[in-house]
Amino acid sequence: MSVRRWAFSVFFVFARSTSSRWFSGPALVLYLATAKFLFHLLTASRYGIFRDELYYLACGEHLDWGYVDQPPVIGLVAWSARRIFDDSLIGLRLLPAAAGAATVWLTGKVTREIGGGSFAQVIAALAVVAAPVFLIMHHWLTMNAFEPLIWLAGAWCVIRAINQDEPRYWIWLGVLAGVGLENKYTSAFFIAGVVISIALTSGRRFLATKEYWLGALLGAVIFLPNLIWLVRHDFPFLELMHNIRRTHRDVVRAPLAFVLDQAQNSGIEFSL
Repeated sequence: MSVRRWAFSVFFVFARSTSSRWFSGPALVLYLATAKFLFHLLTASRYGIFRDELYYLACGEHLDWGYVDQPPVIGLVAWSARRIFDDSLIGLRLLPAAAGAATVWLTGKVTREIGGGSFAQVIAALAVVAAPVFLIMHHWLTMNAFEPLIWLAGAWCVIRAINQDEPRYWIWLGVLAGVGLENKYTSAFFIAGVVISIALTSGRRFLATKEYWLGALLGAVIFLPNLIWLVRHDFPFLELMHNIRRTHRDVVRAPLAFVLDQAQNSGIEFSL
């Protein structure tokens, strides 16, 4: 074989391999995640500051292990953004945008972990990108911007632990559970769902592993400072929820209407 033909063959194989990597499922998902991140950054300063963001900035000026209506993480994030980026709206919303991009990327990984090919990974990631509820969540600095990412990362840990029969992922799940509770109390529903599903399925074998209980311990330790704060202040969050119900500030929907609302918010018509 001549040098020219050999060089051409090497170049052809390299180009084909590189092209395959650039247009693989994980690569396309990464492109979508990057596009979502850039979209939120480019639109971050177009509509002014959201009233809840002003409250979180105020919380950031009074850092504590808890607040009347939320755990401490959002105050810490707001404080950090203010110290690093001053009054920049783009800086304030940088982490929510990054959380949105990470959610898209992790959606692809979860899809791949449960057996989805390149097409399934891209479609799943695209559904997250286009979902109206996520377009809103990742535009503002709120606890809601981070909660889906934490839940999804927790689900990935559960799937990996089961698929790989690898108990160490329970440790990471415990850390995520603790961080999730320090971000928003509704993470308790996700944690309860995981615990119940493990106890009622073949996954109960993990209950006999030290990693499972180590993860539970780490989650409890991470949440402990806020729990102590709640006890010392007589659980003001529960009082707040009681007052909201009493003053009829809750939006009450019939079960079917609620399901249809969630489908609309999630952009299910686009996914279909």
